[in-house]
Amino acid sequence: MKHRITGVAENSIAAELGIKAGDYLLAFDENPVEDILDYEYYQARDSFSMTVQDASGEVTIYDIDKYEDEIIGLSFENDMLRLKHCCNKCIFCFVDQLPPNMRQSMYVKDDDWRMSFIMGNYVTLTNLKERDIERIIRQKISPLYISVHATDPELRARMLGNPNGGNIMELLHRLADGGIDFHAQVVLCPGYNDGFQLRKTFEDLLVLHPRCRSLAVVPVGLTYHRSGLTKLRRVGQSDASYILSEIEGWQKKCLEMKSTRFIFAADEMYLIAGNDIPKYEAYEDFAQLENGVGMLAKMEHEIEETLADPMLPPWILDREISIACGVSVAGFLQKQALRVTERFPNLTVNIYPVRNFFFGESVTVTGLLTCKDIAVQLEGKKLGSELLISRSMLRQGEETFLDNLTVKDLEGWLHVSVTPVDNDGESFVYALLGLEKNGY
Repeated sequence: MKHRITGVAENSIAAELGIKAGDYLLAFDENPVEDILDYEYYQARDSFSMTVQDASGEVTIYDIDKYEDEIIGLSFENDMLRLKHCCNKCIFCFVDQLPPNMRQSMYVKDDDWRMSFIMGNYVTLTNLKERDIERIIRQKISPLYISVHATDPELRARMLGNPNGGNIMELLHRLADGGIDFHAQVVLCPGYNDGFQLRKTFEDLLVLHPRCRSLAVVPVGLTYHRSGLTKLRRVGQSDASYILSEIEGWQKKCLEMKSTRFIFAADEMYLIAGNDIPKYEAYEDFAQLENGVGMLAKMEHEIEETLADPMLPPWILDREISIACGVSVAGFLQKQALRVTERFPNLTVNIYPVRNFFFGESVTVTGLLTCKDIAVQLEGKKLGSELLISRSMLRQGEETFLDNLTVKDLEGWLHVSVTPVDNDGESFVYALLGLEKNGY
C-alpha cells in the first residue's frame, strides 16, 4: 500500500531529506501505512525508519531520529482515508428520511471509527474487523464516540437493523480493558429504548466509568419523509419531562458515587419539555457539546461574560436587526437578545422562528433550516438592516444551505444583508451590536 505525498512542510524533516510532493510513502519500520492515524502513530516515535518511493520508482529507506517537537511534515490527499460505510439499517436513520434531489454527499452513510477519533463522529462499531479492534487498542486511539442506543442485545440489534449489533457490551468491555476511553449516546425512540431499557443502558455503561466518560440522551429526529420506514413517534412534552426527571435523579446518584453527573440530556430535550436549561456548571467539562448537550448553557454563560467586558463600547448608534432560527430555540434567543438590548437600548432585535417545511414541522432545530423556508416565511417581515443566521445552517466551510441555495440567494430574495454567526455567546453579542471581534 502506498500513498501519494501532496505536500511537504518547509523546514520539516521531510524537506531536509529532499522528499517532494509526488513521492510516495510506503512504510514505517517496514509496516505498511493504512491511513493518517498510522502516519501520526509512527511519526510520534523518537526513532524509526521511513520508506519512500520517488516519482521515478526508486525506493529509499530513511533512518530518522528526531526531537519530540520535530515533525516529518508530510501531507496527503484526503488524509489517506477511504471512508468506511454503514452496514446498519437503523429504524431512526436520518439519511433514510431525507427528501430526494439533495446534494449526493447528504446521502452518504459513514460509520468510520477513525472519523470518530479524528472528528468526534458517532459510530456504532458494527463494521469493526478483529484487526480494527486490535489496532485501536494497540495504538491507543482514544477517545471514541459510540452510538450505543441500547445495551440489551436483542433491542440494539433490532434498532440497528443488524443482527451483529447485539454484542456491544462485550466489545465495550474489551475496549475499556484495553485502555480505550469513549463517550456514548442514546438516540431515544419512545416505546423502544426508553423506560426500563434506558435505565438498563445507563446502569450498564456506568459500570464502565471512567473509561466510559459520559452518556448523552438525544431525542430522535423525524422528518415528513418516512414512507415505508418503521413507524416511530417523536419525543413529546410528557416523554421529555419524564425522561429528564429520571436523568436528574440518576445524576444525583452519580455525583455521590462517581463525582460526575455522567449522564446528560441534549438541550432539545429541555426545550421539548418546556424546562429551564441547567446552569453552566451542571455540564462539567462539556464533553458532549457537539451532540447538542450544554450548548445553550455555554452560550448563555459566554453572553454574560461578554456583556461584562469593560472593553465593549458604552453605547451604539440606533440599530435594528433580525434573527432567523428554529422554532425550539426562539424563546431562548429572545431572552438572550433582551439581555443585550437592556444594556444597549438603541438596539432593536426581531426574532423570527422559522417552521421547517422542508423536513417537516416536527423538526424544530436551527441547523436543519433551509434557505427557501427562511426566505418564504420572512418575506415582507420587518428585518431591519441585517439578518443574522446560525452558521450551523450552512455546509462546513461554505455558504450553502441544505437545499443547495446560498447566502447570496437569501440576500437577493429578502433584499437584506445576511450574516452567518458562530454558535457562541461572544459571537452572538458582537453580531447583534454590529461589531468586529478584533475592534469597533
